[in-house]
Amino acid sequence: MSPIRVVVPDKELDLASAVRMSRVLQEHLDAGEIRLVLDLGGLTYVDSSGLGEMLRALKRAREGGGDLRLCGLFGYALRIFEMTGLDKVLAVYATRQEALTSWGTGSDGRPTRRSGLAATS
Repeated sequence: MSPIRVVVPDKELDLASAVRMSRVLQEHLDAGEIRLVLDLGGLTYVDSSGLGEMLRALKRAREGGGDLRLCGLFGYALRIFEMTGLDKVLAVYATRQEALTSWGTGSDGRPTRRSGLAATS
């Protein structure tokens, strides 16, 4: 089974940082690491390029039999995900630990309601 890889993007996910994040995610996917967690606990800004890169990574991971899961969304970033409906498309967990353990027995990987807490290490 593929290891779970945690990626922590820049606190502002705009065009330049989205490209960097995409490269890191693609390196993991190319290495067969198809179970990915994006820890967004430090995210203060995200634009359409950042959202688009997340969706592309989700598609690539799922094509390989894996998934991309998010954790730590709060404040502005959480509102963006809720307004765009992406919190219904991507599995969103309150903490990193919840995202990591979601691959345990019985998990279907569907989005869950978050508790409003920021991600923890």
